[in-house]
Amino acid sequence: MADVNVEGEEGMKLELGKIVTEKVSESIKNIDVMGMLQKMVATQPEDEESEEIRQKLQGIMDQYEAFSDQDKEQFVTQLKDVLASKLSLKLQNTPLDMSGIEDAIRGAVMPQLYMMAAAALIVFLLIVFFGYKLYKSIKEKEKKREEKKKMKQMKKKK
Repeated sequence: MADVNVEGEEGMKLELGKIVTEKVSESIKNIDVMGMLQKMVATQPEDEESEEIRQKLQGIMDQYEAFSDQDKEQFVTQLKDVLASKLSLKLQNTPLDMSGIEDAIRGAVMPQLYMMAAAALIVFLLIVFFGYKLYKSIKEKEKKREEKKKMKQMKKKK
C-alpha cells in the first residue's frame, strides 16, 4: 500500500493509507446492512446481470424475514464481518494514491506559518523599538540629573 508518512507534533509518523483502511473497515461494522440490501433490491436493474443479482438479493431478503430474531442478529453480524474483511483485504491489495495529501497539507499549513512568523517578527521588532526608546529616554533623564547635580555642586562652590 502506498502510505504517506506525515510528521506529527510528537514526531510520530502517521501512515495515512493504513488509517484510512482501518477507518473504512470500522465504519462497515457500524452500517445498516439490511437497509442497504433493501435499497439495492428496490433499485431498477440496468441490465440482465443486475437483474440477476437483484433477484438473488430478493431471495436472501425473503429468507432473512423467515429467521428468528437471534438468527437475524447472527446473520447481520456475520455479514458485516465478511464485508469488513473483504473490504480490508481489497484495500490492502489495492494501493491508495495519497501522493497529493502531503503537498495539500503543506500547502494549507505553510502560508499560515509564514503569516504567524511575520506577525511574530513585527511584534518582536515593535518590542525592540519601544525598548530601545525607553532605554534611550531613561539614559537621557539620568544624564540630565547628572548635569543638574554638577550644576548644583558648581553653584555651591561659588
